[in-house]
Amino acid sequence: MAPTNTGHWPEAGWRFISTPRDNGGSPPVVELQHSAAPRSIIGHLFDAANLLTLAGLLSLTLAITFALRGQFAEAAIGLILAFFFDGIDGPVASRLSGRTPDDRAFGANLDSLVDMAGAGVTLAVVLLAYGEFGGWYIPVAFALVGAVAMRLSYFNIHGLGKEATRYTGLPTDQAIIVFAAVMLLDGLISRGPFQVVLYGTSMALVALMVSSLRIPKLTGASFYAINGAAFVIAALHAVRLVA
Repeated sequence: MAPTNTGHWPEAGWRFISTPRDNGGSPPVVELQHSAAPRSIIGHLFDAANLLTLAGLLSLTLAITFALRGQFAEAAIGLILAFFFDGIDGPVASRLSGRTPDDRAFGANLDSLVDMAGAGVTLAVVLLAYGEFGGWYIPVAFALVGAVAMRLSYFNIHGLGKEATRYTGLPTDQAIIVFAAVMLLDGLISRGPFQVVLYGTSMALVALMVSSLRIPKLTGASFYAINGAAFVIAALHAVRLVA
């Protein structure tokens, strides 16, 4: 048998091995092998994009803590901080050099899990806290968590689809902004009617996140518009803390 040829993609941590067959007329056998040892779990902390994703998780942890204390303006600010971190970790990741396929896969999975913690768990906890953990709120809280889990599972498989410009259903980060915006009504209307509005909004978000609506991916002016809106919403919640 002829000697084996090898090649390397050191920046990706992969190498290919080409082994000719005994009968010269057949194509060689080509194998891909990962030539670099995977990073340790802690090693993935040395990645700016992952640190931003974890900063979003910290913001969500604070949002849950504030909601359990009944400090809803602070909880809303935590939600919006998480939205901002979620919006910048992807662009930062795309600009990092030397990331292996494993690094990119780790970052994508981490981002998805934090999205689950955000639009799923955190929104559910805030809703339950507003409802003083009454039994009527449990079904919608569960629906929020379930809808986000289903939506993220679908996205992890299908992504943006063939067009690569539209999401199927409402993205989780946009659901967070809508929820935080509705929270501004707390105090402007009495607590009873507000609870009804937030309950209905949560049900609508559940339906939209698992719908077949084709939602355009925000780029250019629309991207800056939603980030500007998020900043205004956070500022209005902050005003309540000093008013």
